[in-house]
Amino acid sequence: MAKARDEFGGGASLEDELSCPICLCLYTNPVSLSCGHSFCKQCIQKALSAQQQSKAPYSCPMCKLQLGPILELQKNFQLCSIVEAFLATTSKGQQGKGPAEGKKEVVPCDFCLDRSQPAVKTCLICDASLCQAHLNKHNAKASQQDHVLVEVGAGGVVEERRCLEHGRLLECYCQDEGQCICVLCSIAGCHKGHSIITLKEAHDKELGLLSDIVTWLQERKSTLATALEELQKSENQLKTNTKTVTSQLQKLFEEMKTEMIQKERNILSDIQSNEKKQLADITKVKKEMEQRRDEAAQHLQSLQKMREQPDIFLFFKEFKLAMDRIASQNFGISGMDVVVVQLDQARINRYRRLMQDFVRCLDSLLQDVHSELTNQIKSNSGASDTGTYSNCKCSKIRVIPQDSGLGL
Repeated sequence: MAKARDEFGGGASLEDELSCPICLCLYTNPVSLSCGHSFCKQCIQKALSAQQQSKAPYSCPMCKLQLGPILELQKNFQLCSIVEAFLATTSKGQQGKGPAEGKKEVVPCDFCLDRSQPAVKTCLICDASLCQAHLNKHNAKASQQDHVLVEVGAGGVVEERRCLEHGRLLECYCQDEGQCICVLCSIAGCHKGHSIITLKEAHDKELGLLSDIVTWLQERKSTLATALEELQKSENQLKTNTKTVTSQLQKLFEEMKTEMIQKERNILSDIQSNEKKQLADITKVKKEMEQRRDEAAQHLQSLQKMREQPDIFLFFKEFKLAMDRIASQNFGISGMDVVVVQLDQARINRYRRLMQDFVRCLDSLLQDVHSELTNQIKSNSGASDTGTYSNCKCSKIRVIPQDSGLGL
């Protein structure tokens, strides 16, 4: 290590030269301003951002030279190479900030006279590092109870607590800008005339707001959990009710279809049975009349032959026998009334009107159910809870009773 330091011409001074003026650590991604000063890119960006928030012109934290409204952070490649070579030679093994890995920076106590003890805390108000013994004495004084203590070697953390413009500790709070500032900023700086309070007062106010927000969020969490449970119940209930109503309607329509099919079968069966019975009667009458017609033809043929009988005695004998046979038989016409089912246009139109009235009645009843469901869905979707501290309200789905007027 000593040899490496000698090669770089005095390691401690070289390490100081390779340290960022803001974080006091070795440069990380060094960039240069137009004035020639170099900083870590992240450090200078934070410093310039703070200047922008305070509405101050951009200036170099070192020489205070104003940089103009447009900034160009040029990467310092040469400085970056020097830092990398220094780290490689001194075996620090990383391009990060702070002391070497595996070693902890030892800072002596500023109040020890003979033999300095390692400091355990740094007081930002006293601007001094304290060992454990002096820290106990420091904290025992009532006037120093509110002093800000940080870890030794906090580096960038310490710098963040100091004003970039005046270098003083940030111990005030500007309520107008919502920024932590130093005393000089409130007296002669850009925050002059603003509403300024101490950090303790600002902290107490923020703690009160934090407590209110925590309470509100806890209430919201509980309310939302309850609302989610209600929504889950409503979802389950909706699914169950939909399944039940669907099953009921399917059963209802199935019963209606079954009834209509049965009515159709009965009516058609009656018509076919009537046709079959009357056709059988007609067939029977036809056979009887055909038989009579054949017998009349036979008698007619026999009588026509009698005209040719030359023997008068035989003529009378045969004619008398023929007349007796004709008198003993029935040659009458058997009539019957045939009942034919006819559907005239007027009756068909009447049936159609009855069917249309039934369908309209069914549509009206089902439309009532559909409208009620639609209105309920619109009402539920329109309910929302947008208040900042309002209670979460879960819209509930109303169950349609089974006897809600279907009347089918």
